[in-house]
Amino acid sequence: MSYNAPMDKVEKFKNAKYVFVVGIGGSDLASKAVWSALTLHRSEVSKKLFFLEAPDSREYAEVDHFINDVVADIAEVALVVVSKSGETVETLETYHKTFDMLSEKFGAPVTERVLVASTPGGHLWKLAESKNIEKIAWEGDVGGRFSAFTAPHLAILEIAGLDTSSFLKAKDSADKDRAENLAKEIFDNYKKGADILDFFIFNSELEDLGKWSRQLIAESLATLTPTVSIGPTDLHSMLELYLERPGSRFTIFVKSEKEIGGSVNQQSFENITAEYKQRNLPLFIYSMSQIDEYEVGKFMSFMFEVTLSLAKLLGVNPFDQPEVENYKKSILNP
Repeated sequence: MSYNAPMDKVEKFKNAKYVFVVGIGGSDLASKAVWSALTLHRSEVSKKLFFLEAPDSREYAEVDHFINDVVADIAEVALVVVSKSGETVETLETYHKTFDMLSEKFGAPVTERVLVASTPGGHLWKLAESKNIEKIAWEGDVGGRFSAFTAPHLAILEIAGLDTSSFLKAKDSADKDRAENLAKEIFDNYKKGADILDFFIFNSELEDLGKWSRQLIAESLATLTPTVSIGPTDLHSMLELYLERPGSRFTIFVKSEKEIGGSVNQQSFENITAEYKQRNLPLFIYSMSQIDEYEVGKFMSFMFEVTLSLAKLLGVNPFDQPEVENYKKSILNP
């Protein structure tokens, strides 16, 4: 699916300084991963994004204090609510509580600063219609974990001031042969007992990208156990386990050449990958030339191809998620 939401639906939110994104799982992980990668260690960022997934009382209190102590004008705010089904309990509760906090301070004009992305006809969509709130349709059957390049996430990135055109160009950039070869390696090692797929991230700003990858593998395959490690930190907390159980995992090392080049982190990366190779541990190295919208999108596109190739080898349907749907129903009908 391409980004086909009319730009006039997003344009009025692009001046927002404070963006509250309400969603959970596939509804926000992609945009959160891109935002974190591009902004985590950069002081020049002019906007602040809050990803509200399922806040507890402490987090709600922090949001309330921020709204009352920092936000001076409702025009500074965008509240973006994302749910494919429009029925996700956590998302609906978080939306209502955040909307109420904003309304207590700013009143009726809050509805002008809300954007809903959901399936037409669902509960959230009808709620938006009843309040005359701006809406973007979640079109087709694209599941949340495969939705990185669709309208809801691209709308968030556009409002956040990121380069969505560069990100979208990466949609079809994956080297399919390389992805298929990696899937075959993972599958061959899985048959030998390596049922853990570890994303070993050597740039802390890419941690959420690792978590996005974790959901993609977990929900699409329900076979391999995906984990996320952060280097070099986890070399000092998890390495003993990794090396003492050599046949249990396949490791995908991820790093940016520009961001860690010449640092102690680069030396750590070289040392650990050399150690893995010496011990004949299964690994794959994914290097980004730098951390930008295109490179992050390129990695996501690559992981889509790897996941679909793995699904074929494993003989599973990568697009369903029966256990997740059962969980959602249990929350709706306790």
